[in-house]
Amino acid sequence: YFSGGQATVAAKANYFAGGPLPNAEVTWQVSSSPSSYSPPNWPDFVFGKWIPWWYGYDVLESFGPYGPEYGGYEVETFSGLTDASGEHYLQLEFDQSGEPRPHSILAEATVMDVNRQAWSAGTSLLVHPSELYVGLRSPSTFVERGEPLEIELIVSDLDGNAISGRPIAVRAARLEWSSGAGGWDE
Repeated sequence: YFSGGQATVAAKANYFAGGPLPNAEVTWQVSSSPSSYSPPNWPDFVFGKWIPWWYGYDVLESFGPYGPEYGGYEVETFSGLTDASGEHYLQLEFDQSGEPRPHSILAEATVMDVNRQAWSAGTSLLVHPSELYVGLRSPSTFVERGEPLEIELIVSDLDGNAISGRPIAVRAARLEWSSGAGGWDE
C-alpha cells in the first residue's frame, strides 16, 4: 500500500451454526503509527529515520510509546452494520501529507452478535511513502574536525533491487547541544 492510495478491509460474521449474521453492529478501530521499512539485501544500510544507539530504552519511553523521533499515533473509530451476507467493508484512505515515512495501520473490527457478545478480529497493513527507498551507511557515526565523513547511498525498490541512475540530494548539518534550565536543547 502507498501514501495517497487506499485499501478496503472486511469483517465477516456468521452464526455459530454457520449462517451469516446480518444487521449486526460493527465497530472499527483503526490506528496509524509511524513505522519503518528496510528493503531486503541491504542490512548495513539505514532506510528512513535513524534512531541513535545512545537513545536507550528508558530515554525512548520517557518520550511516549514511539520515542522523540517517531511523532504521532492516531486512532479513528467507525461503525456500521453487516449486510445480508454478514459482511461489512471499510475503505481506508492513506493520507499523503506530512513527513514521507512508512506507517503501520491496524484495523480491528468488533461485531456484536444477537446475544450482545462482542467478537473481534484485526489485520495490519504497511503503507509505504514511495515505491523507492534511499539507504545510507557510513563506517563511522562521528568524525574529528577536518576528517571526511564518508557516506554511501543506495536507491532500492521494495524488493531490495538496486535502482541505478536516480539522483539523490543529501544535506548535512552539524548539531550542537547546550544545557539550559529545562535540560538539554539541540
